[in-house]
Amino acid sequence: MAWLNFLDLRSLPAKEAEAIILPIPYEATTTYGSGTREGPEAILAASRQVELWDEDYDWDPSAAIRLATAAPIFPEVSGPQAMLEKIKRVVQPWIAQGKLICALGGEHTITVALLQVLQTRYPDLTVVSLDAHADLRENYDGSKLSHACVMRRAYELGRPLAILGVRSYSQEEYQLMRVAPRFKMFKARDLHNPEGWHAALEHLKGISGPVYLSLDLDVLDPGIMPAVGTPEPGGLSYRQVLTIMETLTQRGPVIGLDLVELAPIPGQRVSEFTAARLLYKALGYIYQSRMK
Repeated sequence: MAWLNFLDLRSLPAKEAEAIILPIPYEATTTYGSGTREGPEAILAASRQVELWDEDYDWDPSAAIRLATAAPIFPEVSGPQAMLEKIKRVVQPWIAQGKLICALGGEHTITVALLQVLQTRYPDLTVVSLDAHADLRENYDGSKLSHACVMRRAYELGRPLAILGVRSYSQEEYQLMRVAPRFKMFKARDLHNPEGWHAALEHLKGISGPVYLSLDLDVLDPGIMPAVGTPEPGGLSYRQVLTIMETLTQRGPVIGLDLVELAPIPGQRVSEFTAARLLYKALGYIYQSRMK
């Protein structure tokens, strides 16, 4: 089956591109709603309907970005570790060349592989995650590579970690968050009041060096983004997520990102279209900051 290109644009060869859209339809450890393996294809299909003119800054980001849509990395049936190794083999040459990898999940576990490779080029990176869940468990359902453990594995890389939009975590995760250095969490509840929102943006502005952004779509309120495996009430608005992305790109380089956990609902288009819009807006912010 031939996969669609992001935004229905002609895809450059990867060696000529600055940014690479990488579909990873991997789903192995989901524990409630399923269907994240369908997410990348749904986002690419929806992106064909996204208007290329940016209404906020009155420009066409697609004309400035040298963009490639890569072939998907299909699941490795022998297990999560083998899948992470497969992802690393694919992305390592691109990251060594300084390309911006924009991965489309699939479940959140894919972030671990991307961070492991990116840290070899950007040892001073900071991880910023937007997520309804802390994902800081040591293991879940007997696996240390469950989607529920992804930020624990990220934290173990030894880099600063900030998670925004959280509204669900376990007692085990709470005990870790109370004492963990290099860690900052902004609950969704706090982001809904002016003081908490201001504090979060000030924290993001103060991050120095390169940032990796991981966007679990369940950070959005399920009224906006219903097509996720575990839709938690009380989430962020579309405009809040845009502001967070814009703030990150204005303070310094964003060197990679992922968009994960979309589980399309048959007959409904709002979630995948919103996801496609978010990715295009993120690319626009990143490249606008590079052009300054």
